[in-house]
Parts: sequence; structure tokens; C-alpha cells
Amino acid sequence: MRQQNRMGVRKKIQQRLGYALARRLPPCEEVAPVLSASLDRKLTLRERVVTRLHLLICAGCRRYFQQLLFLREAMHRHAHHFENGQAPDATALSPEARDRLKRALSDE
Repeated sequence: MRQQNRMGVRKKIQQRLGYALARRLPPCEEVAPVLSASLDRKLTLRERVVTRLHLLICAGCRRYFQQLLFLREAMHRHAHHFENGQAPDATALSPEARDRLKRALSDE
């Protein structure tokens, strides 16, 4: 019983610290462009600290940053396929799939 009570108290403290921190950090709308820029340039110390603190408390921005990293890695991994402007055969759609997509999009 005591251990459950301690865990409840710890969780409440973490939650209150998170709320206090969230009030002092910039909103997601300001952090998202910095996260994107971090892929292209080295962030300043202040930018790094603010974004890392924001990522600690914001699951949505963590997910957004993970998606950015995934897309960057995928583009690097497949860049040689797109150098001549053509998609790789493995990802090309079959004519049947293209027709299904065209029908589905025209129905909307």
C-alpha cells in the first residue's frame, strides 16, 4: 500500500513539473520548425535545450520528430533510385492499383 502511495505521489509531482515546464516553453507551433531545421543545421545551445525540454513533455512533437527522422533516413536510403527522376520498380504501382486509386480519388 505504501509503495502504491509513493508511486502516486511521484506521478503527481512529475505531472506538476511537466505542467510548470510546459507553461514556460514555447508552443508546438514554434518548436516544430526548429525540429525541422535541426536536420539541416546545428542548433544553438538555447534551441537545443528548449527543443529537448519540449520533447520531454510533448508526445506529439516527439512523434513528429521521429517521423522527420524516418523520412530523412528513407530519402537517404533510396536517393539513388530517384536521381534520374524515376521511382524504383519495387515501389512502382501496378496498372490495376493505379486504376483503383484513380477511381477512389474521383469518387471523392
